[in-house]
Amino acid sequence: MVIFECEDSLEGIFTGIYDAWDSRVGHDHAALRIAGQGNLELFASYRRVEPDFEKAEKVARTIRRRMGEDSYQSVYQAALSYRPERADCIYRVLVQALSPGVKEYTARRILWKLQDPEVAQVFDMARRVGNEAHHYLGFVRFRELSGGILFSEIQAENQVLPLLGEHFSNRLPGENFIIYDSGRGDSLLHRAHHPWAVFRNVCPDREAVTEVTENEALFQKMWRGFCKSIAVTERENPALQRQLWPLRFRNWMTEGRDF
Repeated sequence: MVIFECEDSLEGIFTGIYDAWDSRVGHDHAALRIAGQGNLELFASYRRVEPDFEKAEKVARTIRRRMGEDSYQSVYQAALSYRPERADCIYRVLVQALSPGVKEYTARRILWKLQDPEVAQVFDMARRVGNEAHHYLGFVRFRELSGGILFSEIQAENQVLPLLGEHFSNRLPGENFIIYDSGRGDSLLHRAHHPWAVFRNVCPDREAVTEVTENEALFQKMWRGFCKSIAVTERENPALQRQLWPLRFRNWMTEGRDF
C-alpha cells in the first residue's frame, strides 16, 4: 500500500488525488491521508504530497465537467470536513465516477448511490459542513473595532470559513472585516472591494479586538435590551431554544451571553 500524505487544505487533497491517480500503483494499492492525522501503518510506504495549484485545478475542472457543478460542491464541502478520513473517501468516490469506461450519466449520479459506504460518508460530511455553515450565516455577529474593522469570532467544528467568505464578501463588499475561527486558529480576512482570503494559524491581537467604537458599545447594549424585552417568561422553552439555537454558538453572539 502506498499512502499519499497531503496537506490539510482543498488544494492539498486535490493534489493528493492527482498524484495518487498519476502514480499508476493501482487504486487498490493507493490511499490518501491528511498529514499529521491518523496512525502509521505497517507494510505501507508513504509519499509526501506538496500542494500544487495547477494539479488541484485540473482535478476541480474534471469533477465539474464529468460530474457536474452540484457534485463538485458536495465534494468541495466534504473536503472542508474535520474528519481525518475525508481525503481517502473523496478519492474512492472519484475513482468510481471518473475511471475509464464510466458513462457521464453514471458519473453525474454517483453521489446518489448512498448504499456505497464511501459515497455515504462523502454525502454525510458535505451535509454536515453545509449545515454548520448555514447556522453561522445567521449566527455570526460582527462588532466594529476602534480601527473601523468589523470583527467576528466563531468556534467551528469544520472548515467553514471559505463558505462564509463567499457569502459575506458578497453581502459586505465595501467593508473591511475579519472572521476568526478560534477552534482551528484560522482567520478570514476581507479588504474592502478586494478578494477575501483564509490565513492558517493567524490569531488576532486579543487586546485589540476588545476595543470597540462608542456606537458599537451603544448598539450592543440596545440589542441585548431588545432581545430581553421581547422574551415572554411564561412561554420559555429551554429545550426548544437549545434545538434551534445550540449552546455552542452562544458564546460568540452579542445576545447569547444573556441566555
